[in-house]
Amino acid sequence: MKIYTKVVLDFATGNVEQEEYFEYRGPVAECKGGGGGGGDNVDEEYNARMATIYEAQQDMADEYFDFWKSDYQPMEREQIAANRELIPDQTALAKEQIASNRELLPLQTETSKKQLGVRQELMDQASKGIDVDSRVSQAEADVRHGYGMAATKAQRNFSRSGLNQNSGRFAAMQKDLALSEAQSVAGARTKARRNADDENFKRLKSAASFGMG
Repeated sequence: MKIYTKVVLDFATGNVEQEEYFEYRGPVAECKGGGGGGGDNVDEEYNARMATIYEAQQDMADEYFDFWKSDYQPMEREQIAANRELIPDQTALAKEQIASNRELLPLQTETSKKQLGVRQELMDQASKGIDVDSRVSQAEADVRHGYGMAATKAQRNFSRSGLNQNSGRFAAMQKDLALSEAQSVAGARTKARRNADDENFKRLKSAASFGMG
């Protein structure tokens, strides 16, 4: 049997934290067992200590139960009652939300269709792109129209001033005007082509990013 030489107990839990012992085989009388062979002797002091520990644990359990019953149990009951009172309101709110969503569903569907249509139109326009030649021709036509009006105005001013339109001065002015027109047309065509290319690129970039969204 075990002969304990050291035992450390946790009185709060009753657990044995440390023990030291050795195994003994021999007459019990030599171990101060009080005579008689066998291991049926009762250690009254040990049993008393363990009873004290168990009673302390039971007191702690009773104290916590009383605290729960006086403080937490009423609060839990109030929470349960409050939740039960909220159930009808929560149910009604959920029903209203469902009904509202159902009413909005056709509008949302129509909006989605329009968005898809706009997206498709944007993709189509981006894929087709801008007619660069048309932009260039329009720019040239605008410049020539402006210079044509300027030439007509110059002729009128010469006539009103009594100057000879067949003179060298008028011919030089017409030459300068034609040279300026040619430069302006070239610049307008280049600018129109560059702007059209840039716009095509921006459209494609925008359509690509919109399509990935």
